[in-house]
Amino acid sequence: MDLEGVGAISAAAVAALGVPAAVIVGRWQMRGALRAAEETGRAGVAQAQSTYRAALDAVHTEADAAHLQWRRGIRRDAYAGFLLAMTRCVQAAEALPRGRLADTSEDLSAAEGELARARNDLNAALWVVKLEGPRVVASSAEDVSSLTFELADALKRKAEFHRVASSLHHLSSSNPIAAELDAALMGLSLTVDETGYNAQPGSGETAPREVSDGVERARVLYGQLSDVIDTAGWVALLNEALNYFTDPEGLNLRLSSTVEQLLPVCRQALDARSASDDDFPAVG
Repeated sequence: MDLEGVGAISAAAVAALGVPAAVIVGRWQMRGALRAAEETGRAGVAQAQSTYRAALDAVHTEADAAHLQWRRGIRRDAYAGFLLAMTRCVQAAEALPRGRLADTSEDLSAAEGELARARNDLNAALWVVKLEGPRVVASSAEDVSSLTFELADALKRKAEFHRVASSLHHLSSSNPIAAELDAALMGLSLTVDETGYNAQPGSGETAPREVSDGVERARVLYGQLSDVIDTAGWVALLNEALNYFTDPEGLNLRLSSTVEQLLPVCRQALDARSASDDDFPAVG
């Protein structure tokens, strides 16, 4: 074989070996490109997920902040409405006429109607506080409400006593029996103070002889005036002489103290950062 033939065979052999090598190199390049594409894809997905989670967290944070702000506003209105209703209830009780009943019958009816509405408003305001919570605020508000109603009742009894006492005093100028009853009730009140007798319900204390005699004397005198002083008026006069009811001034002090305990609890509830803060302990 000549030299040209040998060259042709060598060239064919090299060409035959070069084809598989090119294929192998091409496959390696393709695999590298696929791996790079996969890495790029995974990085893109991870970035997208991270961006999504960040956006979702931002939305949740914003929504939570908006909800907390909304809840704070609702609670603030509920607490303020309750305190305002409490104040109006006390003011309505304090506004009850204390003059002679005959001169203030229309005023008395209007004032008692106002007090009844104020009591209903306070009850409604308390239910709103109970609904909005938290429990510690609702519990404190219930204490305030109970004392407010107790004070309103005491003020109402006091006003009734002053009206009847005013009528009795006016009648005393023309009726000797009325003058005797007025004096007998004053004497009974002094006897109760001197003996320290406690006529409050549940005391279980037996009335001293002087007190029992004073009550009986006043009852006999009232029997002669029952046509001008009704039973309710007589009970008001007798109970006042016996110091039977709680003094409104003492109740007012207790109410003020209870309100002062409620206020920091309300502030703590308004400053709560999440719903989990609703069970914080009461402020002592």
